[in-house]
Amino acid sequence: MRDDLLDGTFVVVDVETTGFDVERSEIIDIAAVRVEGGVITDKFSSLVYPGDFIPERIRRLTGITNAMLIGQPRMSEVLPRFLEFVKDDVVVGHFVEQDVRFIDKYTKLYYNKRFKNPTLCTLKLSRRLFPGLERYTLQSVARELGLSTDRAHRALKDALLTAEVFIRILNELWHALGRCDYTTLKRLEKGRL
Repeated sequence: MRDDLLDGTFVVVDVETTGFDVERSEIIDIAAVRVEGGVITDKFSSLVYPGDFIPERIRRLTGITNAMLIGQPRMSEVLPRFLEFVKDDVVVGHFVEQDVRFIDKYTKLYYNKRFKNPTLCTLKLSRRLFPGLERYTLQSVARELGLSTDRAHRALKDALLTAEVFIRILNELWHALGRCDYTTLKRLEKGRL
């Protein structure tokens, strides 16, 4: 892990799930985007068969239908490929804690260990860097930064958009502080900067 994330490597993740309760919900769409030196260099994306029907509200939110999930791999098949893609890099996400809770659930289930990658949250960083926004959804922050968005909640689209938002955050920090290393970002996340 290089100190300066603007020139270094990080992976942006996003998951779509059957609900918000980690214990009772399953991942149905998972994606990761590798960023190296401020450029997206690789993508990982997979639909996941959850073993049951998905709720109607999730279908409306994501556009993912039960028919789309029939024949898709289960999380036990997807997780090894996802972990290989992510490696031990810094993981970035918009409300990354929730995504990591889901990933950790499966890592514990299939490997009896925790998902321990260092994380950074664009939601928390946006609240610190852009105070006064009416909302801090990914789409709201992206629009504030002049990025093109749509309303679709799909893992790869959201991971790509989060990557763009995070690169903008890194640029803001570089211009303001002359640094954008993991420690500085973590301190900013916690309101200690």
